[in-house]
Amino acid sequence: MNTYEKFRKMMDNHIMLSFKGEITSDIINMVLQIMETRLDAVSEKSSVRKKIFNVLVECMQNLYHHAEAEVEGQIDTRRAMLELFYNNEFYFILTGNYIKNNDIQRLKERIDRVNSLSKEDLRKYYREILDNNSISNKGGADLGMIDMARKSGQKLDYHFTEVNDNLSFFDLKVKIAKKK
Repeated sequence: MNTYEKFRKMMDNHIMLSFKGEITSDIINMVLQIMETRLDAVSEKSSVRKKIFNVLVECMQNLYHHAEAEVEGQIDTRRAMLELFYNNEFYFILTGNYIKNNDIQRLKERIDRVNSLSKEDLRKYYREILDNNSISNKGGADLGMIDMARKSGQKLDYHFTEVNDNLSFFDLKVKIAKKK
């Protein structure tokens, strides 16, 4: 496939942003600036833009704090991917990063719990975590996952692909409804 064919494929699939690399604070700021410009260009309503930004920040924070190195011990090469695209009904934020196989079950249980809760129960669970000060040094003890589900109004879609005995690749897709 030549460069033009790749470009057309990206245009046809409505890819607004595609990134692969290490997530740093500079990258997070740059991505948010780019997305502000791109969302303005598609004239999306401010309420939808705000949801996209909130979910995007949470996704990037997860990548920043929880991505594992592809090769154990290489902390400075914690590569991840991020893509934002849309169709007629939804915006999609897709992330992918390495995760230790030992951490999969715990993460799966956390996401499944968030996905099982109603909108009201999500709000209560969020409040409960804040009230119990259950926040670790790496982040918000499910707050990010809860926030993504609350802001998007959708279930979180995820998958794990085993890479080797120690690592798997975790992909998370969050969809946000467009307002017509």
